[in-house]
Amino acid sequence: MKNFQILAKNDLRSETGFVNLTAITGWICFSPPPAARRILPVSSVRAIARDLAVSPATVSRVLNNHPDVDEQTRARVIHQINKIGYFPRVGIRASNAVALAYPEDSVGTEYGSFESSLRTGIMRGLGEQEFDLKLISIRRDKDPRETFSQFFLRKGVRGVILRCFRHTRPIITEIAAERFPSIVVSEHFDDPLVNSIRAESYSSSRRAVEHLISMGHRRIALAIHNISDSDHSDRRRAYDDALHCAGITLDPSLIFELPASLSSGERVLDAVSASSPRATAIFATNPMTALGIMRRAQEREIAIPRDLSVVGMDDSDIRMHVWPRLTAVCQDATMLGHEAAAWLCHAIAKNTGRHAPLKRTITTVFEINGTTAAPASITPASHLPAVAQAAASADGDAAPIRPTPRRRATPGTKQKQ
Repeated sequence: MKNFQILAKNDLRSETGFVNLTAITGWICFSPPPAARRILPVSSVRAIARDLAVSPATVSRVLNNHPDVDEQTRARVIHQINKIGYFPRVGIRASNAVALAYPEDSVGTEYGSFESSLRTGIMRGLGEQEFDLKLISIRRDKDPRETFSQFFLRKGVRGVILRCFRHTRPIITEIAAERFPSIVVSEHFDDPLVNSIRAESYSSSRRAVEHLISMGHRRIALAIHNISDSDHSDRRRAYDDALHCAGITLDPSLIFELPASLSSGERVLDAVSASSPRATAIFATNPMTALGIMRRAQEREIAIPRDLSVVGMDDSDIRMHVWPRLTAVCQDATMLGHEAAAWLCHAIAKNTGRHAPLKRTITTVFEINGTTAAPASITPASHLPAVAQAAASADGDAAPIRPTPRRRATPGTKQKQ
């Protein structure tokens, strides 16, 4: 019998994965669930049932998110679980689920390839550990009277991968304070309870702007998302710092804070074309905005890069599917999703969510392709300020910022034709 676990039959539903069930004189024998599935001890189920004057079977049904429990009883059981500090590690009926949760509405196509690439990585990481994925909206579905742990338990998930913006950060810290297994993707937190993974884009973004400066551009526009998160804040800071170090006065009329979309890129191109003196380069901090700029430039017969240089962001390989190929700061969103999912599954399986916080940062890379060139009326490098000349020199082999290479991305300054 060493390959089997023996449990009281009243606790069957919460403890089993519905496999190899055999009745033996009033007891139930079954194969143990997969290693990733932690079980709430039978004694705890019975203790909760005794404290609430309900049957162990009722507690088990609540743990399995079974619909055949009245809401008042369900709320009492969930409250008691949180009160005594248990987070049930059980197979949720027919699935072993982790959630990708959004504090507000799910992020859509305005993030270009980032969200789809992130989900691809998450699915790959969960699939390797035999977990399933659910998409949930906290704002839409959470009852204000329940804790976040109660909400996730009611949704039938054992851990959660979180997305957020600056204005939803308090929600993330509250979830972390409840110690529910969770990890935040693409946002930085100093709070030691918040597990996070993100891509560091400041260095590569600054290198991108310095590259434009080294080519002779003095009027460089910035197209940035109007909803703040740490990634876009880093890119804005990189833009400001690069201009300042080159002795270029920041012109507020060249900064466009707009929703990240194709139409926003078109609006940026129209505004830049109408400006006087006209900007000769644009740094767009979102893939869709960069594509909108390139599309409108083609419609208006503005040649890229002869008439206008463009640097964008790329979360996958979009830059390889436009012409000219987009010069871009590249981050691997698929890697972010995969590593977040793998860490969370490990934390659930090993019950380490409370003891092994994760603060992971991966590097980005600046890749020069075909959308940047010297402006039509170039200022020779010898006439640039000393700091700008240093930036030009830095575009050679002895680059001061050398991001770690990523798959399908070539770091450094090798020009692709």
